[in-house]
Amino acid sequence: MTDDLMKSSGSGDAGNSTHADEQRLYPKYPKVRFRGFDEPWKKVKLGEISEKITQKNNNSCSQFPVLTNSAEYGIVYQKDFFDKNIAINTDNYYVVHTEDFVYNPRISKQAPYGPIRVNHLKTGVMSPLYYIFKIKDDFNIGFFEFLFIGNKWHKFMYQNGDSGARSDRYAIKDKVFNKLPIYIPQKIEEQKLIFEINHKINSLLYLQQRKLELENKLKKQIAFYLYSFTLTPNFKHIEVKNKKLGDIVDISNGIMGDSQKKSGNFKLTRIETISNGKIDLSRTGYIDQVSDEKKFLEVGDILYSNINSLTHIGKNAIVKEKHLPLVHGINLFRLHITNNQITPNYLHGLLNLPKYKWWVKSHANPAVNQASINKTELSSLVIKYPDLDIQNQINNINYSFAQYWDIQYSKKESLCQLKQFLLQNLFI
Repeated sequence: MTDDLMKSSGSGDAGNSTHADEQRLYPKYPKVRFRGFDEPWKKVKLGEISEKITQKNNNSCSQFPVLTNSAEYGIVYQKDFFDKNIAINTDNYYVVHTEDFVYNPRISKQAPYGPIRVNHLKTGVMSPLYYIFKIKDDFNIGFFEFLFIGNKWHKFMYQNGDSGARSDRYAIKDKVFNKLPIYIPQKIEEQKLIFEINHKINSLLYLQQRKLELENKLKKQIAFYLYSFTLTPNFKHIEVKNKKLGDIVDISNGIMGDSQKKSGNFKLTRIETISNGKIDLSRTGYIDQVSDEKKFLEVGDILYSNINSLTHIGKNAIVKEKHLPLVHGINLFRLHITNNQITPNYLHGLLNLPKYKWWVKSHANPAVNQASINKTELSSLVIKYPDLDIQNQINNINYSFAQYWDIQYSKKESLCQLKQFLLQNLFI
């Protein structure tokens, strides 16, 4: 289907002319569209193509389930989203049917002006705080579903509404909201094609995300067998050493520095730099001087998060050669291996096992906002490891899985980029 897409040049804004004059003097075209369509798109107001839903649920014993509008997941059952029923009295709730649209004024990072989503579930009821509307039958519902997932309508919201008395909600009057300008293809066939290609990309993205989730479960299960030496008969009767972490690594604190500096002699890692077992140098601070040369990280060192939430404390990553020269901040420990009995990759994999993560959480100091673990506690962690030959076999298996994971994750990122491209260029 993408072979049928072609680029189309647009024109300038119309200023303060009427709708008819604007269409005549300043025709609008999307940057990318399907071949066979060359008509300019027409400008309408939301109130001209939709009807507000005002049907109330006047029976609190109604069989209709309570729905909620989530920026991330769309319209979902409230009980599933919150793991319990939040609404107690639903007498004044609105009845929402399949293919009705819902505007939730609650703002978030994913939806800075609140999400507009279509109901794909069965009939339910929703809070009167939401604005519910139905697109008229003359138009393709799917076209508007993806239009509202994008941000083409955000400028109007920014210019005509405000955050209101509550900072987590965006305030805009119904009468103003209905003036929201929308550009739509004149032919419903083009509307359908735009829906279909976006729907296919969404389906592929969902399947790829699901694949990553299943691969992650498989990876964790195989890691359990690998590190317990039960995956193959060759791993039976392996001699395993038990030692405290402090006996095989030197654990050192980071140094103070201005993590907000934009330049300096040396890069300074921060807690945000550890993600998915990797160091992201795109989010670092800088420092001008390092008084102790031993503070410089070496290839094979492991950066270990010592201050974070209980969920993320203990995140760690191996320093690669391309990261040097590098120092680390006070939110990270440096684990420097002091003997040749264990490899950095093996120790990195070991520290990410659930049982060791649980140990760290149980020995951490749980503060209100952040948990922390000190060097003494971490040094007492007892780890098990076999000889180097077995370690390297396990490292090779982990490396293969990591390579495969990176490929699959890149596919997901490519689909996300394609989705954003379509949302920006298939609509006006």
